[in-house]
Amino acid sequence: MEKIKPDLASGFFILLALLFILSCFSPQLQKTQAMGIYHRVKKNETVRMIARAYHVKLQDLVEMNNITDLNSIKEGSVIFIPDANQVIDDVMVHVKTMDTAANLTAKKDNSDNANKLTEKNVRKEGKPATEAPALVNKKERLPMVTSQKTQQPKVTPSEETQAAEVIPAQKPPGEKIDSKPKTKLPMEEIQIEKNRFIWPVRGSVNTNFGIQPNKTYHNWIKIVSPAKTKVKAAASGTVIFSSQLKNYGETIIIRHKDNFATVYTHLKKRYVKTDQNIKKGETIAIVGETDDAGNAYINFEIRLQGKARNPLFFLP
Repeated sequence: MEKIKPDLASGFFILLALLFILSCFSPQLQKTQAMGIYHRVKKNETVRMIARAYHVKLQDLVEMNNITDLNSIKEGSVIFIPDANQVIDDVMVHVKTMDTAANLTAKKDNSDNANKLTEKNVRKEGKPATEAPALVNKKERLPMVTSQKTQQPKVTPSEETQAAEVIPAQKPPGEKIDSKPKTKLPMEEIQIEKNRFIWPVRGSVNTNFGIQPNKTYHNWIKIVSPAKTKVKAAASGTVIFSSQLKNYGETIIIRHKDNFATVYTHLKKRYVKTDQNIKKGETIAIVGETDDAGNAYINFEIRLQGKARNPLFFLP
């Protein structure tokens, strides 16, 4: 078998690298319906409570439903719960049951830790692990149980030995056993960075990020803007893709600091090339492709470590 030529081998590896980049940052077209259910908010239910009940990350829940203000959700609102297959009728009761189970588990864990610590202390004193009580020498005096100066009664050797057998092992100074279970979880906060990026074009958001009325899921926002409007880089970075892409038309992908990337699709004309360094606000393309209604538009994505995020959480 002939050996692969060096230039052919290098071209093969370049192709693999390009495919890897596209798999991490390329737009994702989703035509199938998203898996999940709709939950109607009842009285006194909160978004945090609903996220806990359904075991969904709060950030994912609010971004998918375009909830930028947790207090804006009122009784009767409808929230889409991703990947859920059954509606929880009473979220408050469900969360209370979860907390009760967590308390019992924490108490059991603390009890187990206390037993392990006692065994550890016994081993440090040179006693067998199975010997929980600490024995004292027959000639030793029993420790006082109060700070008052009272005369200690006399005990016979046999009585002293029997009393010594019920004296619990003393904990070394500095070691504490927390008898109260730590059941309170840290409050999860949502990430909103309104000024991290600028709008790539000025226009109206025709389609929001996340779940759609027909239950399909979009990784982008659709911005309707007049034809020939300049498309600007949402932040400084490096162009990692600039070409035509099937189903997306003319496409540009820019990598930014902190593992962010922005994706611009359905462009009319591109002005930048791959590996080109771009400054925030620099013109990279123009608007021109039209939808079925005849409106010129672009689709815009923000990705963090390859995962699509809601652009409205990062735009001013």
